[in-house]
Amino acid sequence: MSKITIIASVIASVSLLLALMYGCVWLLDRKARAALAFTFEALSIVIAVIVELGMMYSTTPQELGEWIRWNQVPVFMRTAALVAFIYFYFGTGRLWLMALTVGSRLFILIASFLVEPNFNFSRIDSIAYTQILGEQVTIIGNAVTSPNQWFATLSSYLVLVFVADASVSLWRQGTPDARRKVIVIGGVSFLSWAVAATYAQIMVYQGAHLPVLLSPPYLLVLAAMTYELSRDTLRASRLARELRASESRLDLAASAAGLALWSWDAKADRLWVSERGRALFGVSRDESLQIGQMLSMIDAEDSEHVVRVWRVAVASGAEAETQFRVRQPDGGIVWVSARGRSELDAAGKLVSVQGVLRDVTEQQRQRREIEDLRRELAHAGRVSVLGTLSSSLTHELGQPLAAILLNAETGELLLKKPNPDLEELGHILADISRDDRRAAEVIDGLRKFLKSREMDFVQMPVDSLIQDVAMLLRSDAIVRNVQLECTSEPGLPLMRGDKVHLSQVLINVLMNAMDAVASQPSGRRHVSLHAASDGNGNINLTVLDSGTGIDPVVMTRIFDPFFTTKATGMGMGLSVSQTIVQAHGGKLWAENRPEGGAVFRIRVPATS
Repeated sequence: MSKITIIASVIASVSLLLALMYGCVWLLDRKARAALAFTFEALSIVIAVIVELGMMYSTTPQELGEWIRWNQVPVFMRTAALVAFIYFYFGTGRLWLMALTVGSRLFILIASFLVEPNFNFSRIDSIAYTQILGEQVTIIGNAVTSPNQWFATLSSYLVLVFVADASVSLWRQGTPDARRKVIVIGGVSFLSWAVAATYAQIMVYQGAHLPVLLSPPYLLVLAAMTYELSRDTLRASRLARELRASESRLDLAASAAGLALWSWDAKADRLWVSERGRALFGVSRDESLQIGQMLSMIDAEDSEHVVRVWRVAVASGAEAETQFRVRQPDGGIVWVSARGRSELDAAGKLVSVQGVLRDVTEQQRQRREIEDLRRELAHAGRVSVLGTLSSSLTHELGQPLAAILLNAETGELLLKKPNPDLEELGHILADISRDDRRAAEVIDGLRKFLKSREMDFVQMPVDSLIQDVAMLLRSDAIVRNVQLECTSEPGLPLMRGDKVHLSQVLINVLMNAMDAVASQPSGRRHVSLHAASDGNGNINLTVLDSGTGIDPVVMTRIFDPFFTTKATGMGMGLSVSQTIVQAHGGKLWAENRPEGGAVFRIRVPATS
């Protein structure tokens, strides 16, 4: 076997091996576009070697012309691959110049198969021979250069313009890494392409009888690309090791904080959960875990909410948090708090989701205990309120009962007459029925008010709530000689809440207001409750008093538990009231009025 064939085979083999290697890199990572461009660059060298061997061993002018025609294939591949590699690896370069360079070379490729003998020559009359490495090879003898060759020359030097432009743009970034790339890739590519392009023009224009050997200069470009890509591969390997070490440290820190890590690769549909997170779902370390399987372990009552939060987070790319129950294989329940953030690509498609998990079972148990204590405390507050109102309530019940007794005795007297007045008896019975309903309403209101229960959120009219509160406080206001006015704006929307608990809030605030005006002269003891819409989907309940106002020092603490300015107070009324309002999604706060007195404002959402 000749030396030329051996050298050519080695060059082709090495280029093919590199093409296979970096083709696999691109298959594993489709974002590695520079690796794909390098693959075609290496393949173009393989094809160029085959074509150049064919030209060197041609026996007729026609055969040589045909091989020159086919030489446009590796030239086109080499041109497109080089400018694509520069564009993707440098991240610079003008797209229009890249398109012009590749487009011009594509035109030459197509045209070369439409004219005879090829795009470079109008005709080849004869062949000649020369010696390379002691072996005779074919060269162009007498030939006429095509008048279109200027276009091929321009296309070749457009590559140099593109490489120079992209290199200058990268150099201006000023980083050591960028400038190294310019020197290694940009410099070698520019010089190698300039040498090869100049050599080709000299050969075509018959300035010298030279063999067609264009692949050796491009080996330098291939070597420079291989060096840079290998360097990147080694750096990526080092970064991967550092990332694994960082993940290990992060997992340790998260575990120390009671957190578990998880991530989901959307494209590969691959879920990773740290060992602590797997324990939350009752999954062993070696057992595979899919996102669908993970969702199926969530309690049925919570799964719909979790999926809804998941979809919103994925669509927005924002951070989201939710809590749910996980059913363990042994039948136990674990409360889990999940927090995560999604990552979207430039097209807005989901790439991945990362987050943390935390066992909040103990916190949920404590929250339930606090809720139970709050409910019992609210009940105790209602009992305390009714104790304060006992004399007033006795009067409230005594009036209808006394009226019932009086009407019943009157009816008995009428019935003893020979001709009783039936119409009068009808009025008496109607009065008895009315007073009975009034007493029943008071008793029913007291029964509901005293009942210890969880909040029952229902839609209700605001004026009904105002009337019930006014009924319970009317007698107490009379005893205290306080002018109590309870009104509501007409046409208010319904509100969603627990009537008993909201009544407790209003009674607490109104009784505090009546206490605040107790020191005022009897004619200046005014307390009012007014309900109105704020125009933003909320109901405002405003309690005004004509007292002396709230001391600024006291104002900062009036909602604190166990803080009171009353000698016999527990300091829980306003604290419980604020908790109830917040449970309704509302707000309770206090202010001093400029004209004197205080105002308590309660804002709760209306039904939509």
